Amino acid sequence: MGRLKTVFMGTPEISVPFLKKLNELTDLKLVITQPDKPKGRKRKLAPPPVKIEAEKLGIKVIQPEKIKKNEELLNKLKEINPDLILVVAYGKIIPETILNIPKYGCLNIHFSALPKYRGAAPVNWAIVNGEVITEVCLMKMDKGLDTGPIIDCIPEPIELEDTAEDLFKRLTEKGLKLLENSMFKYVEGKLKPVPQNEEHASYAPIIKKEDGKLDVNLSALDIHNRVRGFYPWPSVFGKVNGKTVKILKTFPSEKTSDEKPGTILVLDKKPYLVCGDGHLLELITVQPESKKSMDGKSAVNGGYLKHGDRFE
Repeated sequence: MGRLKTVFMGTPEISVPFLKKLNELTDLKLVITQPDKPKGRKRKLAPPPVKIEAEKLGIKVIQPEKIKKNEELLNKLKEINPDLILVVAYGKIIPETILNIPKYGCLNIHFSALPKYRGAAPVNWAIVNGEVITEVCLMKMDKGLDTGPIIDCIPEPIELEDTAEDLFKRLTEKGLKLLENSMFKYVEGKLKPVPQNEEHASYAPIIKKEDGKLDVNLSALDIHNRVRGFYPWPSVFGKVNGKTVKILKTFPSEKTSDEKPGTILVLDKKPYLVCGDGHLLELITVQPESKKSMDGKSAVNGGYLKHGDRFE
């Protein structure tokens, strides 16, 4: 078999390693990414990470405003006549008119144990929900949202201290191996896509800032999982004495208290949060309003967290 002719569709930083790997493995003809977006206080237009990398690699980039009913885009793809299109976090649902163009279809790397956690934020919600194992999957796309048949998956354990950032890194490494090993086996007919079991399907919606609002009535483990799952953004946050404090790193303690949930206790110069189940959650790293992140002891010494204070 000759070198595969491919197209890549992706937008954010997480897509970049897959763009580079596809360029190594195949004859990459075109990169499709989202339009430049305004950023910063001055709202200056900034290119997406995939565009920056593609231009470094010398690959043609296009940034259509819309991909549905876009005749110019369809004609371009038909002209290229790719063997397959790889999609990694492009940011829009791919219409059937595009899905049907490549000989071997459109493939997608998804960071969950499909059919669980379909959608925009599978890594985050897997951690928030206390999962202890996840997967990265290579799937053949259909017109649904992450509903296509699965070509291959690699499992990855989730440790109690893993943040979304940690897990993303490891899943990316395994996803690159998956692409390298399983894409060609699929093209050669050695791996057959298997339909997903709809009975086990769940959804991982896009994260909103308000998802990070601290609920002190949750258990210590549930709050710990939210701190990990929402790091680095939006983080878990609440107000202490009228000022916002971000909680960036925690660990569940064996200690318990009869104090009201939300109360801060200082034990051995370390701050703890009384949670809804009566267990204490150690506040290892926090960020008081208008300050840099600091360890719990420094927050106590600086007067940002005092014994008896409460998260509102």
